[in-house]
Amino acid sequence: MSGDAVVVTGPSGAGKTTLGRALAAATGARFVDADAFHPPANVAKMARGEGLDEADRAGWLDALVAHLEEAAGRGEAVVLACSALRRAHRDRLREAGELRFLHLHVGEAELARRLRSRRGHYAGASLLPSQLATLEAPGEDEGDVLVLDAEGSPEEVLAEARRALARS
Repeated sequence: MSGDAVVVTGPSGAGKTTLGRALAAATGARFVDADAFHPPANVAKMARGEGLDEADRAGWLDALVAHLEEAAGRGEAVVLACSALRRAHRDRLREAGELRFLHLHVGEAELARRLRSRRGHYAGASLLPSQLATLEAPGEDEGDVLVLDAEGSPEEVLAEARRALARS
């Protein structure tokens, strides 16, 4: 995966971090969690159960693009877990260079179940409605986005992700 960048996208609870870590380990890439790039004001807002607006996301996306560009400049393979809920977010990330996206599709009931059981993360179940309201599922014209059913076990989702990436 030398120099490749894969962005694992989807709403909170879809399994982005779980798949991202597993995919990075399986391919020798470095895992990057986009949550680590949020400024404290964004984290505080989400911890209060408030969704982010586009102004909140702008600087965060800029930081992610800069990070992806730096990694590409070093020829480093990266797997980035990043919500990238809207096409505009994915388009902004594309400015960093050639990317492949894995969009995790999970039904609302399963997302809610996962978020209710999640511990130690500021993005809880109260954010789900705003996440789903913001979500723009990838369209057929986004050829670099592979959509995966992510309701299976982590092992099943990883296997499907690896198959999908091998075909692309």
